[in-house]
Amino acid sequence: MNNACPISFSQINERVARVNGALTAISMMVFLLTPFKVMVLVLGADLLIRGFLKAEYSFYSLLSRKLLAAFKVPPKMTNAGPKLFAARVGFVFCFLIALLYFTGVTELSRVVAAMLIFFALLEAAFGFCVACRMYPYMPDALK
Repeated sequence: MNNACPISFSQINERVARVNGALTAISMMVFLLTPFKVMVLVLGADLLIRGFLKAEYSFYSLLSRKLLAAFKVPPKMTNAGPKLFAARVGFVFCFLIALLYFTGVTELSRVVAAMLIFFALLEAAFGFCVACRMYPYMPDALK
């Protein structure tokens, strides 16, 4: 991801993003497998904060940073632009999942949630960010 064009020249800890991916997958599994359906709203709010406001205020990012610090994992910095775009795409996924679920289209909401789990697990396990790969091809208005 270091060769992608940035929307800013800020950097983000790649390892925090990977833990965020794991937390995203866990959150969506909670949504799918438990009666706690508001989890999609919790995750959506966090992605809204990460993607559109300030990642420093994100609960998931704070938790990820604390976990990495507890295990003394050194940071690995990367361009923040694609990761910011990925958080925005994640927010759109959560919005769509919530809209489908709370309007009664539950089967399709589960399919979209499973897709988000798949993408989040790719980030968490392999550091492969699908939205980050799409980022260079997106028009500037969507970045």
